[in-house]
Amino acid sequence: MAASSTKKTKLLEIFTQRIEWELRPDDSYLSVAIGRLLEVRLESDLDHFEELPEMVVAYLTKEFEELFMLPKPQQLFEKYKKNEVVAAFIHFLVQLLSHGIGFIFSFADSINNLKEELGCLVVVLGDTDTSLEENLLAQFEAVANQAGRLVYSLFFATDLIDGTAVGALFEQIELLKSNIIKFSNLRPSSSIIKTDIITLEAAAVDSFSIIGSLLRDLEELIMNREDDLIVNMKGQINLLHQGLKLSLSFLKDIKVLRLSDIEELKEVVMRIRDVAYESEYLINSFLVGYARLWYLNIRIPNVIHKNKLIETGIQEIEKKYDIGALKVAKDFSAQLSLHAKRNSDVEDIIVGLEDKTIDILDQLTGGKEHLQTIGIFGMPGVGKTTLAKKLYIHPTVNYHFHKFSRCIVSQAYRKKSVLIDILISLESELGRNKLSSMEEESLVERIYKSLKGPRYLIVMDDIWDSNVWDDLRRCFPDDSNGSRILFTSRNQDVAPPNSIIHELPTLSNGQCWELLQKKVFGIETCPQQLLDVGNQIAISCCGLPLAVIVVAGILWTMDREKSAWEDVGRSLASYIFADKNNLTMQILELSYKHLPDHLKPCFLYFGTYQKGKEIPVRKLKRLWIAEGFICKDERKSLESVAEEYLMELIGKSLVTITGTRSDLGVKNCLIHDLLHDLCLRRAEEERFLTLVDDNYSIYGKHQRLYAPLCSVSLNPIYKASHLLLGRYGRHVRSFIGYLLMSPLNVVSMELLRVLDCWNTNSDDFVGIETRVYLRYLAIDAMPTSIASFVNLEYLVVHKYISISSSLLKLAKLRHLQASTATFDEDCNNTQMVINNLEYLSNVRIFNLKNEEMLKCSPHLRKLKCECMAFLVGDEGTLSYRYPDLCFLTQLESLKMTGYSSLNGYMKDGKINFPSNIKKLTLSLKMTGYSSLNGYMKDGKINFPSNIKKLTLSGFSLPWERMSIIGALPNLEILKLEYNAMKGEIWETRDGEFQQLRFLKLEGLKNFSKWDVSFSSEHFPKLQQLVLHYCFNLKEIPCAMGEIDTLQLIEATVRGSGRSKV
Repeated sequence: MAASSTKKTKLLEIFTQRIEWELRPDDSYLSVAIGRLLEVRLESDLDHFEELPEMVVAYLTKEFEELFMLPKPQQLFEKYKKNEVVAAFIHFLVQLLSHGIGFIFSFADSINNLKEELGCLVVVLGDTDTSLEENLLAQFEAVANQAGRLVYSLFFATDLIDGTAVGALFEQIELLKSNIIKFSNLRPSSSIIKTDIITLEAAAVDSFSIIGSLLRDLEELIMNREDDLIVNMKGQINLLHQGLKLSLSFLKDIKVLRLSDIEELKEVVMRIRDVAYESEYLINSFLVGYARLWYLNIRIPNVIHKNKLIETGIQEIEKKYDIGALKVAKDFSAQLSLHAKRNSDVEDIIVGLEDKTIDILDQLTGGKEHLQTIGIFGMPGVGKTTLAKKLYIHPTVNYHFHKFSRCIVSQAYRKKSVLIDILISLESELGRNKLSSMEEESLVERIYKSLKGPRYLIVMDDIWDSNVWDDLRRCFPDDSNGSRILFTSRNQDVAPPNSIIHELPTLSNGQCWELLQKKVFGIETCPQQLLDVGNQIAISCCGLPLAVIVVAGILWTMDREKSAWEDVGRSLASYIFADKNNLTMQILELSYKHLPDHLKPCFLYFGTYQKGKEIPVRKLKRLWIAEGFICKDERKSLESVAEEYLMELIGKSLVTITGTRSDLGVKNCLIHDLLHDLCLRRAEEERFLTLVDDNYSIYGKHQRLYAPLCSVSLNPIYKASHLLLGRYGRHVRSFIGYLLMSPLNVVSMELLRVLDCWNTNSDDFVGIETRVYLRYLAIDAMPTSIASFVNLEYLVVHKYISISSSLLKLAKLRHLQASTATFDEDCNNTQMVINNLEYLSNVRIFNLKNEEMLKCSPHLRKLKCECMAFLVGDEGTLSYRYPDLCFLTQLESLKMTGYSSLNGYMKDGKINFPSNIKKLTLSLKMTGYSSLNGYMKDGKINFPSNIKKLTLSGFSLPWERMSIIGALPNLEILKLEYNAMKGEIWETRDGEFQQLRFLKLEGLKNFSKWDVSFSSEHFPKLQQLVLHYCFNLKEIPCAMGEIDTLQLIEATVRGSGRSKV
């Protein structure tokens, strides 16, 4: 009886929400009604009417049925178009049918067909090109109401339902389909250009972000689909693919050849944008199973016809302006490549701050002994961060201080995040995941203990509020030993009492010109014909280094012709004249305008990241690929093209490198706060990115939704559960950010490609199991419906996962990342098919079965695993060994963390690796032991001959075994870390380490003497030598100074801090 009462209560709540929706047409009421109804699943509870009041009985037996009829109030149609309301209502019915088949087993097949037919009607109503006449729209309404009555009967009728009502509804749908076909055939092809986005560059960005992804989808249809549904359409799909490919090529030519001033382009680009939207909507609706073949047969030819008109327009423009000749004259790709190389050589140039640098250096390394706070102030773009970074890595500073930490505070200040950033710099062996699980007070105590005693320097960049000092002052002990805190801010008021203040001035005109020349020409001389115009451009930057650097990024991609530079000068002058009070932002606008269109989506995507925070580059590139921003190149991988795009943005001084990998690739990057503001504003204007707040409307064609943690201004009316319930959720490609309230209804997001959420589980999403088009999923816990994600390419789970056989059977999955992963019990390599995984992280290989499972992933290129020695062999020949991964013939990067408490078992230390390995990281976690002494008694260990990167820790190898490592012919990077080696003396032999470029020795406690003979036969290519916490090492061999290629020696010396030579 209690269950029955609960269900009736929910019914009353549904009805209340339905009435509210009638009186106040707001989508939130309908969404709650649907959520309640999906929980009810009544069956026959309504026959206990005697327990309910008379008025309630009336509601449940008569007026409640109106929930399943189209809404009547006219104000609803004043707010929304009628086809939008009809589409939302039919979609509501489809959702109910999806959850109600358990009640109607005898009609299961018919109901499935009905869902498909109704879903296609929603596609027709949502087609942006379809403007239905009133008579046809009335037929849609009639079908919707008839379907509603049927659904009501299926859920709530006490009488048995026969097939008559279902058959009658199918007849009505067939009649409607016939009329839709007649209407489409008689209606002329639309030639109206939509003007909701009016700028040429905005339309081009829209088109780039859509067409690139759509071409991949079309290629998959052409190459991989052979079913009856598509085979007869392949000819038309080929024509559509060719037309869109031509349009994409033309969009590239517009920017490369600087054709954006041609008036005729606007109409052509607008048409390209509209056809891109139209094509994506139709093809993706088909791919997810909503658009039926009959509708594609009448719509695709129409789109192809529009593409033909666009092609004719392109040909006329090419002929009129002789674009073919212009193409021959340009070699843009070569310019970009040279640009990226040039920019890496002249990064972080400082002009005009020499005296200020000397003053601050003196105050950092001299003056009073008590803890001193020093502040750098100035307007945005004046160079505060650049100067602080230069001081942080200055050799004098590195020698003077013992401990260092640098963090970015930013306007979106979060105390715990800053504490973690500080502590990671101080204790690099600590992981962010481990620190994130600690309480704030524990983090404060750990920072204090780490800084207590040694002389330290803390650099805090971009402070906005004086409350930061109240939160953090307890972290910083004052031992009267000359410790310093250096910070930057736009506002002097944030400085704590007794701070030393330095305000940075703007540059003189001469200094601006000097900086511009260095950024554009490097060590070369400015050509004579560019001197005057270049000097005028420098003057126009009004003394702001950021403005100079960004303008230099524009100039370097252009021809060194006076006319081209004059164009930039005129544009710059017009921006300054239009808004002298916001000069820096206007110059940044100019830099965005001059970006190639294929880079604009990538640049705007930076707006999804929190302002002032470092961005992990590998994740960024994966998201670009999943979003479809990266144009396919037959000669390169998508990852390589994404890397090139990033380097172009870095070359244009729009993105700053904040961290590099050991192979010198970019690890982390950052954009200036002002550029972040520009990203968000332009992304909003161009409908590229939409901030989810209380003003959000479900009826906009938003491509990406962004819910940052800092959106604390959301009022209580915001309900994530109602988000995107309406049919226009179909236009959303991505949801990125924090789930402010749960659950989030993603049922209508049929075209969702990217779901990148933090602090969420699969239960926080209603309908996630139906999002079969997902390419990128990042979430805290893996959904149980993972097998349905047939298009998934990237899966990131922030917690532990069990890898099931259904997960490994996802044909498109290339990247699988988790905090820890184990193979499920149902995994058996004899029953598994070969998968396409290329990246697998943190999987445990603890037995032979786990090792065998990896044989199902022969395409792996990167693997991170935790290993334990296990028993192998037959009775009488049993032995323990670590996993043998030589069968992974494509593996390039391997990181192995070993667990061992096998006292006396691993006497020969056998461990094998693939012969083609390029990168290898090894570490050992011991349970109760500090070294392998007793396990590897003869110290044997072997490595693949073509390994390029090797990191060892915990193996306690004797130094004599270094000859094995030194003989590796392709080794470029070597890191020997905590307890990697045992013994006191390392004697380097001639002929070793012939390709080594980077050598790091860290935490080798007993290492006290390093003998290197004066010979050119060892370390002939060494560029960097890093020595950290090798406090017993008495001296660096003099012979190391004779290596011609050596560029840097960095060492942590007890009592003298960190030094660089």
